[in-house]
Order: sequence, then C-alpha cells, then structure tokens
Amino acid sequence: MKTNKSSAVVLVEQTGPPGVLKYQTIVLKEPGDGEVLIAQKSIGVNFVDVFFRNGTFPMDSYPAPIGSEAAGVIEAVGAGIKDFAIGDRVAYPFAIGAYAESRIIPATSLFKLPDDISFDQAAAVLVKGLTAHMLLNQSYRVKAGDIVLIHAMTGGVGTVLSAWARALGAIVIGTVGNAAKKELALQRGFEHVVDLQSENFAEVVNKVTKGNGLDAVYDGTGQATFQKSIELVKAGGSAILYGWPSGMPVINAEEMEQRKIQYVNPALYQYLENRERITLAVTGIFNLVREGILDVQKPTVYSLADAAKAHADLESRQTTGSIILKP
Repeated sequence: MKTNKSSAVVLVEQTGPPGVLKYQTIVLKEPGDGEVLIAQKSIGVNFVDVFFRNGTFPMDSYPAPIGSEAAGVIEAVGAGIKDFAIGDRVAYPFAIGAYAESRIIPATSLFKLPDDISFDQAAAVLVKGLTAHMLLNQSYRVKAGDIVLIHAMTGGVGTVLSAWARALGAIVIGTVGNAAKKELALQRGFEHVVDLQSENFAEVVNKVTKGNGLDAVYDGTGQATFQKSIELVKAGGSAILYGWPSGMPVINAEEMEQRKIQYVNPALYQYLENRERITLAVTGIFNLVREGILDVQKPTVYSLADAAKAHADLESRQTTGSIILKP
C-alpha cells in the first residue's frame, strides 16, 4: 500500500541544548517487509532522550531522530505481517524515532495495546515501568519489610518505582527537589519524604532505619547524591545507580568491597533483550495500572511542536511524573 504520507517530526539538528530540537515535516515511504505504518497518538518523553540530544549518547549522524516510546494505531502494513492488522491499537518502548506524528516501524518492536489501557497511559508508563521492573526484580529484589531510599521519587521513573516498591511491602524513603514536590509525595501516602532544599536525607534515613542502614538505594540522580547515599547502606546492602543527570559519580569500589555492598549500574536494553521477558514485564505493568498501583492518569502533556520546551522543563526539574507529547 503506497502511503506518500507526510508526517510532522522532531529531529536533533546537532548536539546541544533543547533548542537543537527542530520541528519539521517529512514524507514517509511505504512500509516494507515486516514493517507497519503507525499514526501516533501519544509519545513518551524520557530523560535518556536528553542524553541523546545533548551528545552524552552520540548518534551516527545529524539531523537525527529522537525518542523511543509511543502508542498509536496501525494505518498500513507491509508484506509478511501476520500478527498485526490495520486498525490495531499498539505501543512500543524501544524504537528510536518516536518524536513523530506518524512513522514506519518494524512490527517486532510492537505490543498490542489492551482496550482498557489508553494511549496516554501506555506512552507514560512503558519505559519507566520496564525500568522499574528491572530495578525491583533484578538489580535488587525488593522484599516486604525492606527499607529503601529512592531519589527523585516524584520524577518519571521515581514515581513508578516508589509506588511499586511500596506495593511490594517495602518501607520507602524518598527525596524530592522542593516543598511542592514533597507535598505531592505526602498526598500520595508516602510517610518519609525529604525536601533536599531544606532537609538532610541522611538524618531521615538514620531515624527510619534506627541507624542500621538501608537495604538498598535507588539513585537516578548521580553525583549530587550517590556518595552520601552509599554511606547509609548497611553492610551487605545494595547500591543501584541507574541515571546520572547531575553527573557520573566517582565509584569507590574499594569502599564498597570492604563493606560488601553490591554495586549495580544496570542497562535496560541488556535486561530486556529477550522478547518473552519483555512481554511478561509489559503484561505485569499494565496489570499494575489497572489495579491503580501505577497511577498514570494525568501525565504532563506538551504538543509535539513544543518538544524543546518539554526537554527544558524536564531538565530544570519543573515537571513531576510522566511527560508525553501529542502530535
């Protein structure tokens, strides 16, 4: 089926600040063997997108596509497609080029979207949910009664991670960047929330753990918090570094070896190489959304044309929870 369809897209013109994201129009080819054309309804924004934009993760050439997750409806299919049809609601977590109104994508990247999960919910939760799945099931397997510290608990991954850890029976201590975010976390029922602008998270951790230390710390912040967090982990505990927007911390391997702390720096793409594992994880995430454990009813929404503003707000920590773009 020939499409000759034009699509609005956002491309990274060159590495740099949010302004290097350029909104433009391209003409799509028709889907080839094993490919489908999707009309995208909701597009997820993740902090890793910032790393692709600013050059931390360089692309082969520029202008370059950006974004990895979205949800939408199949409009056309190429040859050899058996599991999907025109009209199917679908979503995907890992396929570069998601910042687009429509796109051609390999069918192997897609998952069918259940009727009771909205496009917005899927785009808001897939990558963050799969990241939390990895952190809670492999990086350190959280058990009921564990005391864990989660930095940036009202951020994209932090929101999902905190809710899921609590559902597993863990005692969650979380840090946030200001008083408004603390109030938001308290409204969600978390008892131990630290405003880093005015409070010392070490004091709160020592009070909650009675000085016995944390079972695990989940740090998606990096240099600003990691070393101080390591000092609060009990002997034999775990320190998981899964992001570093404040800079990559210096890792004192000797200190951690002496205290038998398990240091983990996980990579999501390695964890989810297996299609069967991803499918099971996606099913589990959608179940948690249905149960209300993962609340993604109200993501922050920007138009696709305003992707640069979404990046600027994300980097300046003005947002909470998930961010989505709408074509």
